[in-house]
Amino acid sequence: MSVLVGRDELLTGIAPGMDIRKDAIIDDDIAWNMSNGVYPPIFHRYRSKGIFVISIYKKYTWVYVIIDERLPVDLKTRKPVFGHCQNLEETWVALIEKAYAKMHGCYENLISGYIDQGIQEFTGFQPEKVIIRNEKTGVFPSLMVKKHYGGEEGFWNFLIDRKQDNCLMGCSIKGNGKEGPLIIEGVPTGLIMNHAYGLNDIFELEDRYDKTIPIRLLRLRNPWGKSEWVGAWGSDSEEMKKYKKDIQEQYINKLEPEEQFDIDADDGTFLMHYDDWKDTFSNLFINNDFPDEWTGVRFKSAWTSSNAMGLPKTYTPDELERYAQNPQFLVKPVEDCEVVASLGQEGGRLPVDGKYFDYPFAETLD
Repeated sequence: MSVLVGRDELLTGIAPGMDIRKDAIIDDDIAWNMSNGVYPPIFHRYRSKGIFVISIYKKYTWVYVIIDERLPVDLKTRKPVFGHCQNLEETWVALIEKAYAKMHGCYENLISGYIDQGIQEFTGFQPEKVIIRNEKTGVFPSLMVKKHYGGEEGFWNFLIDRKQDNCLMGCSIKGNGKEGPLIIEGVPTGLIMNHAYGLNDIFELEDRYDKTIPIRLLRLRNPWGKSEWVGAWGSDSEEMKKYKKDIQEQYINKLEPEEQFDIDADDGTFLMHYDDWKDTFSNLFINNDFPDEWTGVRFKSAWTSSNAMGLPKTYTPDELERYAQNPQFLVKPVEDCEVVASLGQEGGRLPVDGKYFDYPFAETLD
């Protein structure tokens, strides 16, 4: 391994979402972020001296990471070893990844992670995770979706609401262990388990053959830029052949110029019907950019083994009494409103006192 001095071009005219190439051990949530145009602020003041300052959101505050422009490359190919741009004359992907690796100790510590945590560290947006399917049966809806969003119809409306709030969204399919192809009843789907997908849009298409029921579709993207869904509404499907003109006229042509895409391109972008998506994907990741009219407050405290009992297991009087002694924060809204409560924990990428956490990535309770 050698080093390559960063070139003059940080970013050219190509859309960032189409510019990512994933090599070696770059983390999927990092690849997802940058392939969807999500990246942290980069300060260029000292660029002429070969220094970049990149801001990353960590522990609810912005941290400034200083790096030089030297990048690890393969001695034989002279190409970057880790993540890089499609155009090797650009360096923005590799520089951001280097800053992220520096903050977490090394490149190896970037392995694995969740989309929402990566987005939060790049943007400061508040993460939210929704379990889509029942984890025991694998069937939609999960207890969370059924209880909080009202099942199939309510969950679709929830997705539309989050889209209108300009939230960043992604999704994944839970598998056993490492990334691997999703095969259903012996048939490859083109999808990958334990892999981050961008949920770039949610929309309805008017069905000219049946105007009573709109067609509910989602636009997704594989950050690798390849390997797409091959089922219904995939690029080569019968549905796509039948409705391709409608998709172009009703949807693609109405997008902003920078958002328009080629439905035939082999670039990782594909469509799925809502029914297929909710029955296939396991987790939805959302990062909320709250509207200006929202207000917020942050408390600095902690639930630890010394001051908290956790959730009661037997509901005996003694256990309930100890449970009531957990640190509490009372919220009393003066009118009907939506409340979002979020807890933070130490990041799972770095050890504390030489040890990693047993549960390095935060989970959402039903």
